[in-house]
This record gives sequence, structure tokens and C-alpha cells, in this order.
Amino acid sequence: MICVTPRPKDGLPWAWPTNRLVLAICLAVSACTVRQARHVWLGPAYPPWPSGHSVEVFRDGLPARPFLRISRLDVHIEKTDFRKASFDEALPQLLNQARLSGADAVIEIRERRTWVVGSRAYHVTATGIRYTEPTN
Repeated sequence: MICVTPRPKDGLPWAWPTNRLVLAICLAVSACTVRQARHVWLGPAYPPWPSGHSVEVFRDGLPARPFLRISRLDVHIEKTDFRKASFDEALPQLLNQARLSGADAVIEIRERRTWVVGSRAYHVTATGIRYTEPTN
């Protein structure tokens, strides 16, 4: 017995529109990224720095200058499928939250990764600090 698949006038199989729909849904779901960032003051609030203000980042160790811990910074990124977020992707948001909290630098950076079926999460927490003495 021979099975013949009917074809539309353009010569493509009937399943072609369904395949395109499935592909479009897969691409839309795999491109989904959620980003959240916030800061919480640890004491009195400081005024925010302007967007161009330079903020130092200390991945290891502490600055030599005296400072106060003024804020906790959080950046959370979720991506669907098997795509991973990195520190480089979280850094602009981390620096923005530091500026918004009035911090001069970021210390005590901690990174956590979790994975739940279909979604990977990357969470960065850090401490925003403000120098207590001006630069010489």
C-alpha cells in the first residue's frame, strides 16, 4: 500500500504551517529573560549619584580607605531553556543600584545559580559602601 501526502499548491506538506508555529513558539519562549534589581538601605538613606558617577567594584577583598556599609544590592536574572546569565550581564544593574543608593563602591559580592526545569536563575547580592574620607 502506498500512502500519498496531499500537498498544497506550493508543494509543501500540510504539516508545514504547524511546524512554523511550533518553531515560533519555541523561539519566543527561549528568548524570555527576566531581570530584577533593587537596593535596601542599611541605615540612613543617602542621595543617589548621577548616572555617570564611577562606582568601584571589589570582587575580592576590601578597599584600603575607611568606609560605611550603606546598602544591600540585589540583581536577579532568569532565563529560559539552557541559557546562562553571567556576572558581566548583572554588573550594569548592580552598578546602577549602587548609584541609586549613594554608594561609592561595591564589596562582598556573592553569586548564586539555581535551575528549575526550563528556567535558570542567577542572583547576585553585594554591599554598597560609602567612603568616610575624601580621596587625597
